[in-house]
Amino acid sequence: MKSKIKTLVYLFSITLLGLTSCTKNENATPVAGSSTLIKKIIKNRGSSIEVEYFKYNGNKLVTISNGTNFIATYTYTGDEITRIVELIDNQFQNSMEYTYFDGKLATSVLTRNSDGIISYTYNYNTDGTVAYQKNNSGSISSGVLTLVNGNVVKNEVLSPSNVTYTYEYDAKNNPFKNILGYMLLINENEMYSPNNLTVDNRNYGRNYKFKYDVNGFPTERQEFDADGNPRDLNQYFY
Repeated sequence: MKSKIKTLVYLFSITLLGLTSCTKNENATPVAGSSTLIKKIIKNRGSSIEVEYFKYNGNKLVTISNGTNFIATYTYTGDEITRIVELIDNQFQNSMEYTYFDGKLATSVLTRNSDGIISYTYNYNTDGTVAYQKNNSGSISSGVLTLVNGNVVKNEVLSPSNVTYTYEYDAKNNPFKNILGYMLLINENEMYSPNNLTVDNRNYGRNYKFKYDVNGFPTERQEFDADGNPRDLNQYFY
């Protein structure tokens, strides 16, 4: 069931970045005049196929599930996502709680059933960068995120190691863009960016190619490894 936990655990793998002429909350508004919401994703992993179903109240996300034993439930305060809880076979797996200040993400706290609590705090610098501090059961790390048009393009990890990760995006609509509250969340994953991740230099490098519908939303994403070999294939339904 590890692969299914990954469905939303990548929500919780927060490695952040900052710097931009456009702050994150400026990209929090859903696409103007659009009601496009992701309803289903089919993930072909080669040896397995996973399906995710999305349910809404208006454009507020209520649940993501696999239709059988996995479910993630979302709680909002106003228009902001303040809590996500994951269950497998009705047993608690993970939760994430968010707080905000002046419409920007201030803190996030991940609680896991296996290895404790990880918390993050975010500070917004005058140059547009976002500094973050991570506390993993007393082990402190920090870094700076760079965002361009709401997309995380660089993560400079400052401590305890010194490493920089970079990311590239297309100019099309992310399939999650119209989910209320998603664009306020800061993360280096595909769900919280206005556009679609095309190059990810972590994990020995990953590249992604997309097919789009007439409204500029992806219908298919093919992943390639650093050697150009095809890997996972996602199909998106709205």
